[in-house]
Amino acid sequence: MQQHPQRIKIPCVSFFKRYFNTNSLIIAIFFSLPIYLSIFGENLIIKILNSIISIIAFYLFFNQKHSFFQTGFFIGIFWFYWIGLSFRYYNLSYLIPFIILFIGIGYGIIFWILNKIFSLFKFSIFHLPFSILLWGLFFIFGFDYLKPFTFDWLKPEVLISNSLFLPYKITLFLLILAIILKNKFSFILILIPLFFSKPHIDKPNLKINLITTYIPQDKKWDKNFIPQEIKNNFKHIQNSINREYDVVVLPESAFPIFLNRYPNLIKKLKELSTKITIITGALHLKNNQFYNSTYIFEDKKMIILDKHILVPFGEYIPFPFFQKEINKIFFNGASDYKTSKNFGEFKIKNYTFLNAICYEATIEKLYQKKPKYVIAMSNMAWFMPSIAPILQKLLINIYALKYKKRVYHSLNYYKSYKIPRK
Repeated sequence: MQQHPQRIKIPCVSFFKRYFNTNSLIIAIFFSLPIYLSIFGENLIIKILNSIISIIAFYLFFNQKHSFFQTGFFIGIFWFYWIGLSFRYYNLSYLIPFIILFIGIGYGIIFWILNKIFSLFKFSIFHLPFSILLWGLFFIFGFDYLKPFTFDWLKPEVLISNSLFLPYKITLFLLILAIILKNKFSFILILIPLFFSKPHIDKPNLKINLITTYIPQDKKWDKNFIPQEIKNNFKHIQNSINREYDVVVLPESAFPIFLNRYPNLIKKLKELSTKITIITGALHLKNNQFYNSTYIFEDKKMIILDKHILVPFGEYIPFPFFQKEINKIFFNGASDYKTSKNFGEFKIKNYTFLNAICYEATIEKLYQKKPKYVIAMSNMAWFMPSIAPILQKLLINIYALKYKKRVYHSLNYYKSYKIPRK
């Protein structure tokens, strides 16, 4: 009798085959592709691809069996792996894989808990499982309230922010409804949002020059390089004057110093402000407390607007306890930044602008304010190379369209832009 060789079982492979859900990985990939494809621009081909991919992503999520924990895990990693990259500049590179894993597990647990709660509702409405309807409602509205550690960048509208669809709630509703129903009306429901028109967004009668810089994070705060940064800033300002701009906007912390402690620099900026309005990021020291701020120079006057919303972990520890201990262990004892009580506003001629520094530009409450115009500044060198600036831009586009705002965004390590572009 011929004996067949016994198959050798490898424990890790057996575990992988038993517990790994391929559908979850595929769903997460489709949920992330619109962000990664947006790296290549905002042309028609990209918009068509993102439109198709977003529909496929929703279809797979609602119609394929998958592990909700693993789906959330992979989405969390694909969208937010870059958060850990900033730890390179605190000599904590060894923590990056643990931070990425922590992010994935965190979102995995959130998706798992939500599914467990929704699955408690066993009944159906119109022959549709109520749990599926709850997931649909959560995709449309619930992610607005999903803010782990005050961080709320996981927005389904991101999938259609750079697509043929306008990233509105009604668009999400129609697309998800079409996918859940899966009947002859679904195609019509998908077509309807294509006929939504973009809102008219007022444009100020100002010629604004948005400065882009490419200063690596490891150089930005180097004492030996700071004089060169300051010199370059004045070159940008002078060049903007020569080109007859009304306003020049430099990125976040373009002056990597406590600018209010340098009277000679302030004097020079005030003198130049008779020829052009200067808006720049810099640090602000007040009552022995640190602020991340915007400085506005116009007609020899200076206004300082401090940041209102801080970046969790980057600028403050979002825990009500052990803040000092965490700062001491991981951040060399650096104190949290302090904040202003409200979002900053300022005027240029007769136009009122909202002030936004980095993370603030993706906070919906900012756009609910009355002023029609936003001047934002960011330093994305912390997270490069990554999709962080792309994701930020897609989020800004969502809120700018929703609240009919015009946004001017000056960045370090990513090309500055206006929303809308024209």
